[in-house]
Amino acid sequence: MYSCPGCGSQMLFDIVGQQLKCGRCDRTMSIEEADEKEARQAGSSFAVDVLTCPTCGAEIRAVNTAAASFCSYCGSSVMLEKQEGEEFVPPETVIPFQITREQCFEKFRSMLKGSFCADHRLKKNITADSFRGIYVPYHTYAGSVEGSATVEGSETKGDTTYYYKTQIDLDHHYTGIMHDASREMPDNISEAISISKDARDLVRPFSPAYLSGFYADVSDTDPEYYIPYARSETIRKGLEDTLPALKDDSCSYSTAAAEKALMPKAQAEYTGDTMIPVWFMSMKSGKRVLYAVQNAVTGEMWADIPMDISRFALVTLAIAAVLFFVFNSFLTLRPEMVMLPAMLLAIFAQIAVNGRRTKMQEKEMAEAVVRGETVDVSDRMTKMKRLEKRVSRQKNHGIFRYLGALGAGAGSVLALNILSSIDNIKYFRYGALILTVVMAMLIIPWEKKAKLPVGCIVTFIAMVAGTLIMLLDPFHSANTPVYIVTLVIVAGVVWECLSLLKLYNKSCSNALPQFESHTGGELL
Repeated sequence: MYSCPGCGSQMLFDIVGQQLKCGRCDRTMSIEEADEKEARQAGSSFAVDVLTCPTCGAEIRAVNTAAASFCSYCGSSVMLEKQEGEEFVPPETVIPFQITREQCFEKFRSMLKGSFCADHRLKKNITADSFRGIYVPYHTYAGSVEGSATVEGSETKGDTTYYYKTQIDLDHHYTGIMHDASREMPDNISEAISISKDARDLVRPFSPAYLSGFYADVSDTDPEYYIPYARSETIRKGLEDTLPALKDDSCSYSTAAAEKALMPKAQAEYTGDTMIPVWFMSMKSGKRVLYAVQNAVTGEMWADIPMDISRFALVTLAIAAVLFFVFNSFLTLRPEMVMLPAMLLAIFAQIAVNGRRTKMQEKEMAEAVVRGETVDVSDRMTKMKRLEKRVSRQKNHGIFRYLGALGAGAGSVLALNILSSIDNIKYFRYGALILTVVMAMLIIPWEKKAKLPVGCIVTFIAMVAGTLIMLLDPFHSANTPVYIVTLVIVAGVVWECLSLLKLYNKSCSNALPQFESHTGGELL
């Protein structure tokens, strides 16, 4: 569409200079000059190439860009089918790319550097060229909320917690509330890389020149569908602006009841579409797909980073070797001293596995829901907080894991030191019984929900056997049976940890999209 007036080559949008630039002779042209040269009128449609993935049905539009050899949404290495000359009706505004592909790739590499145990395929197979620049359409809204509501507060002073209720008055009006308008972009990702208030100052009148060299999705969801979202976002912003004036650092508020009470008092209206730039990467992982997406304005990045189980095993063995050396050098271990920490470790592993299974069930339920179902805005604040925490954890992907491993090692040394000071065998018997009962309480509810994994069953049977040996002493205080039971418990824990890692890796991935089977509108 845009040819260099000097050499005739195609001119592409240069992110650093925020203008068109010829890749052959380096000649530049401002966006205004380009539109004037093409005699383009504001708001007029223009021709684009439509690229369709034969695997998942995703569609992207292109201007001055070669046909894509892979799909950004399902990770398939296929040549996208190209259809030329479709008329594209542009939105009113656009925010141009501010972050280069190289800067995006460096941000991604810095996330991977935080974890030695990150899936090695991400480090080996992903390059800067794996990220594709795509403009994603967003619906924009204006919202207002006027009314009163009651928030419940609590404050702790010493050993006493005080509970009270406070009435607040809201009279807030907001513009520029955004929600992605593309069914191809997963809503949880668009929320994680949302546009900040400052970034909205970069909004420009739309021009096809901004798309030159990039790809674009089109708006294919009904703006009215996200009116409830805009209303809930208005309430959320209003509460965020109001509550800091009421409380100090020692006070916390629960806003769930206030949000529901304010919903009938909130209004929102659609104010048009805009386009936001993102860098998008996908990689197939079995029957699922991994994503890394960066907001090319603010730099916020969302990335699925599964763990390399073999590398994690090496790190775990190294830690185990160090702990064995410490225990063997400074402690005299008795059978019951070893078995109780093994039981405690089994309980911690079961709690972690149960938590991960719960998250996977929630994710699978969300993936199974037909897109287009009414959005439940009553729990929006809770989901936003969970999302913020998950994004925060990704920024420190490996640091917390290693700190946790070191903390577990230090805790094990401390626990064994405490146990070594106990001479009365009855305390170990009571401890084994209590830990076995706790384990039963953890696994019985899951037995009703789904089939228990083998590692969990092996661990529990071994804990029951160990408790019976401690209580009944059928082997006349022989050490060998206790050590055997302890080894079986540890083997079960290892088995459970492998299950946990597999569940974690599955949760760090997404179902392969099938865009031809739905019409847009996703759960928040």
